[in-house]
Amino acid sequence: MSSEQVVEASIRAGGHPHSLPAGEGAVVTYDFASTAPPGTEGNATSQFSEGQKNAVREAMAHFSDVANIKFKESVMASSNHMQFKIDDSRFDWKDPFYVSSNDEEGASSQVPLSQRHAQALEQPNNYGSHIVAKATAFKLGLPSTASVAPQTQYAEDSLAYSLRSPKLETRSGMQFWRRPLENQYSSAPMMDDISTLQQLHGANNETRSGDTTYGFNSNADRGMFKLNAENDFPLFAVWDGGGKDTFDFSGYKDKQIINLMPGSFSNVGGGVGNVSIASGATIENAKGGEGDDIIIGNKAGNELFGNGGDDTLYVEANSGFNRLWGGSGKNTFVIGAGDPSAELKNTALGDFVSGRDKLDVSALKSASGRDAINVVSEYTGRGGEVTVDYFEGHDVTLLRFDISGNKEADAMISVEGRINLDDIRA
Repeated sequence: MSSEQVVEASIRAGGHPHSLPAGEGAVVTYDFASTAPPGTEGNATSQFSEGQKNAVREAMAHFSDVANIKFKESVMASSNHMQFKIDDSRFDWKDPFYVSSNDEEGASSQVPLSQRHAQALEQPNNYGSHIVAKATAFKLGLPSTASVAPQTQYAEDSLAYSLRSPKLETRSGMQFWRRPLENQYSSAPMMDDISTLQQLHGANNETRSGDTTYGFNSNADRGMFKLNAENDFPLFAVWDGGGKDTFDFSGYKDKQIINLMPGSFSNVGGGVGNVSIASGATIENAKGGEGDDIIIGNKAGNELFGNGGDDTLYVEANSGFNRLWGGSGKNTFVIGAGDPSAELKNTALGDFVSGRDKLDVSALKSASGRDAINVVSEYTGRGGEVTVDYFEGHDVTLLRFDISGNKEADAMISVEGRINLDDIRA
């Protein structure tokens, strides 16, 4: 089912009786318990360290990033209040938000954590922060996917699409770990959570509205988006308000698939589907690592860097003014057919090495309906033709394709240096 259908089903299912009503500008108050609350006599309650409190605050801040909601720390409880506590008697496995958003304990404003989960709060992708994020989602009116799935054929019901799901990401063919038994958990809304939150409370388009880099060399405002070493494991869904943005996964040696299409998943740093882009968000640029990466562009005009390894870089013709660099290795530049009737926009190959790299234009050939792409000095109107001109003063080869047969270029590729016909796959 589509993301839109998931949102509609989630809203129909409804949230907790104590959850926040739909609307923009709502404020949720919260505090940290230092003693056992009434009715829980005998349950010893430890105090949060400042680092643990900051981890809880960060988990909630991810929700303000995607929707028009604010969180205010206050001991004065309102009807929209959450209280976090460390329950010393709580078993690690007992997550009150695991089964359903409508169970008795999950519907309360109390968010109890075991000692072990609390101690892990400051670690990346830990289960304690996952519980905090899930409880926050329920408080904001999002139901458990357990109550959504019976209404629909929700085949995507897994942690890959929603942190509210009781089902592991492997159900959707994803893998949130680099090595077995090292499971990672999201501490922020995932793709379907973001869409539902924005439908309920409005999208926050001010979030990271400048030029933002996610991954290595990050300037993002949240720790979740920052990678510093090869052993760091990324796990996030990106919402971005604007600017020229970049996925930088250059610090990895794994084979990666980096997909810039909205609503897509990427395989990064040894994971499968562990990085995604929310519907409505646009990331323009991407950098691969030392492995044999596949990088897929979108329609925004992309700068793609393969870096090390034998990389495959893919963009659609006329999807924007694209610039592609393969880096070292035997690289393949794939140009999709796109829309031949769209405004002509150039795709520039910045470091093409003749005899080593390949230019794949087979999609242009298929779109023309011809058996081959024919090199001509001028168009004949038959379609499936290309002119190839080398400009010595600029050391650039320009390929202009007439796909539709209207005697005009409807796809254009420039290559630094010379390109031989043997370098072209069609």
